[in-house]
Amino acid sequence: MARYAIGDIQGCYKELMQLIKIIDFNPSKDVLYLVGDLVNRGPDSLEVIKWLYKNQDSVITVLGNHDIYLLARYTNLIRPDNEDTLSPLLRDKNIGRYIDWIRSCPLIYHDSQHILVHAGIYPQMDFNELLHISHAISNNLKSGNYRRFIDRIYGNKPNSWDSEMDHFKKMKFVINACTRMRLLNRHDYSLDYKYKGMLGNVPEDLVPWFHAPFDSSIDKKIVFGHWAALGFFHDRHYLALDTGCAWGRKLTAINLENSEIAQVVYGTV
Repeated sequence: MARYAIGDIQGCYKELMQLIKIIDFNPSKDVLYLVGDLVNRGPDSLEVIKWLYKNQDSVITVLGNHDIYLLARYTNLIRPDNEDTLSPLLRDKNIGRYIDWIRSCPLIYHDSQHILVHAGIYPQMDFNELLHISHAISNNLKSGNYRRFIDRIYGNKPNSWDSEMDHFKKMKFVINACTRMRLLNRHDYSLDYKYKGMLGNVPEDLVPWFHAPFDSSIDKKIVFGHWAALGFFHDRHYLALDTGCAWGRKLTAINLENSEIAQVVYGTV
């Protein structure tokens, strides 16, 4: 058995299939760890979801902001933006099944060595409390009232963690942190949503979330995506996997057992 982590797919089906071929993925014994943003921006979200749904027993994926966006589009809570490529998926006869599967995916997955999340783990929270809140979010997404829940979670506030907040505000903060976070304000570690550029150009009043002081309960390697301008990096604490495939760059996989890397350049397959 091998475990492979793959960065943001975002509808890049041809590149995903080429990557699957390169790593010789065997769904009968291997497992894919996906960092979310399965859909949108790229051209083939429907084919990506079809393949993942078919192989769901060999796939562990967390929710990204584009996956939550898909849920909001499906429920007609928001209108498509200018770069939306979800129409073929939303028109498919099996869309209800696919939506139910996506609703069942967690915000955070962890095993004995790794924490899998889309954007990052907010460093100032106790990890067990974070898991407790993420479980509550999952229960809401899997419930029959998930449309109302999705409608209420959109928005930038609260962008600061406060253990005295009510439960819903805590859930909203955790969703934003886990699916949208890149930078924190240095003075209070609140979420900043504006900067999306390269690490070397981060404004002085901001700090990448993974450079902020961490609660001691967060003690596993964090595998994440979301920040395309950050690109790939790997050390004993973090593994960043969004290499911007949907933006014409690469789709990246890494074998979590031996750290072997495989990449496919967008548009070359």
